[in-house]
Amino acid sequence: MKALIYTGPQALTYGDAPVPVAEPGELLIKVAAVGICGSDMHAYHGHDERRPPPLVLGHEAAGVIANGPRRGERVTVNPLVTCGRCEACIDGSSHLCLHRQIISMPPCPGAFAEYVTIPERNVLPIPDDMTFAVAALAEPLAVAWHAVRIGVEALHRPLPTAVCCVLGGGAIGLGAALVLDRFGAHDIRLGEPNPQRRATAAAAGPISAYAPGSAGEPPPGSVDL
Repeated sequence: MKALIYTGPQALTYGDAPVPVAEPGELLIKVAAVGICGSDMHAYHGHDERRPPPLVLGHEAAGVIANGPRRGERVTVNPLVTCGRCEACIDGSSHLCLHRQIISMPPCPGAFAEYVTIPERNVLPIPDDMTFAVAALAEPLAVAWHAVRIGVEALHRPLPTAVCCVLGGGAIGLGAALVLDRFGAHDIRLGEPNPQRRATAAAAGPISAYAPGSAGEPPPGSVDL
């Protein structure tokens, strides 16, 4: 198969790599779309010791099951591989699994390739009308969704009446602002120093994007969430 292989700081090679072999309980996924996470960029620039070269990066993936009885099913991937047996997993805190791994970190190759393997419990089917590019956003948007959900649970007033503020308009920040809109927030502010990101946020939904220190910044004490 073809893969994009990180070979050193600011160095990538597009070439041949072995097709990964699915172990018992795993699926072979033919990758259709994969996002570029900030952690991929950190590794590319040589700033992530957890991702030593040579390595196939990429963990925000969606594609088609290529083996077994579910062959042909369209899915998105949860890249966090946990053991399912330790105390944290049994208690429902699998993100604290002491044996956790993630594709794109050794020993698990990532999804900047034609194929990737993943435990069957780590895939979710996607609707026929959902594009793979949208499905690949499931992992980063889940981060934003989780953060907003926790914040809303702790909020002491109805969300539609609350002033909500997100600091930072990168992928997760913009995702959090859009999730707030989905949850029913009516006053969503987003602080971001980069004018291009502010423009993207303003075009993405009912978001008031401002530059920190500008007149649009909420005054101290005025933000509920």
